[in-house]
Order: sequence, then C-alpha cells, then structure tokens
Amino acid sequence: MKALQTTGIVTSDHQLVVDVPPDVPSGSHRVVVVLDEAVTPEPSATSWADLAMPSAQWPVGGVSLRREDLYADTDR
Repeated sequence: MKALQTTGIVTSDHQLVVDVPPDVPSGSHRVVVVLDEAVTPEPSATSWADLAMPSAQWPVGGVSLRREDLYADTDR
C-alpha cells in the first residue's frame, strides 16, 4: 500500500481528477479519499508583471559588496 498526498479537482459533473506519480501502474486501484471541509480556491492566472519585484533603494555610499567585506576569515 502506498500513501499519496496530492490536490484533486472536482469537476461540475462530480468527477474527481487527480495526478499521480509516474511509478503508479495503470489499472484499477483501491483509493481512499479525504476531503477538507473548505474548498481551496483555484489560483488566478498570474502574469509576469504581477511577479515584478518592487525597486529597492541602496544607501548612497558606505555599502561594500566585496567578498572580503561580506565574509569573515572564520566563515569560509
């Protein structure tokens, strides 16, 4: 017996759609289904613009990104 944890989709005609790992052989299987009380909302489509990071302001002067300044001799 193998336990899988995955997310399934219940369609409007009450069919359960689940992806299983490739090592599960095709054919008939005994399946136990546990449903959460709350329905997980489907993620909305995300565009690349939604993933853009806000611009960061670097302090003017006093910032050194040299390796010698970032790492002490004992941290190597």
